[in-house]
Amino acid sequence: MTRTILLKDLEKEYRQEINKLLETETNLTPDNLIEISVKLYADIQAKGISIEDDEENDMLLFQYGTYNWGDELGEHFSFDITRQFMNEAGDVYQLSLTLVFDPQEFEDVESINSWSPDFESIEEWIEDIKTTQGYEMAKSQTIKSYKLLFEKQ
Repeated sequence: MTRTILLKDLEKEYRQEINKLLETETNLTPDNLIEISVKLYADIQAKGISIEDDEENDMLLFQYGTYNWGDELGEHFSFDITRQFMNEAGDVYQLSLTLVFDPQEFEDVESINSWSPDFESIEEWIEDIKTTQGYEMAKSQTIKSYKLLFEKQ
């Protein structure tokens, strides 16, 4: 059953789900990331975000690539699912769950992204993710860290 919560509480829900998973798992994996993201997308709706008006008011973005944002991570390969919300005022919020890997194994992997509404169903979107080179490589690697970030764009 879908629950409705305040947008500001969404990060807490994700963090609880991650912590629950880490009680039995050593590290997060690409499959864990997909599972958590899709489960919470199905189970939780953000108050004030109308998906009846436009399904793109609440959607998922899958992306990966090798980046260097000039922060403490330096050059790294990130494997990410972001949940993006748009409220009635047009404000955009993003909650990103990112797995961070050493970049060496991913040198020949090109960056990619895909939005869930571009597919007939979430299941089809997941199937597409699992056909990518980055997914195949990331699932055989151990993460350096993970990041959960909620921000207004």
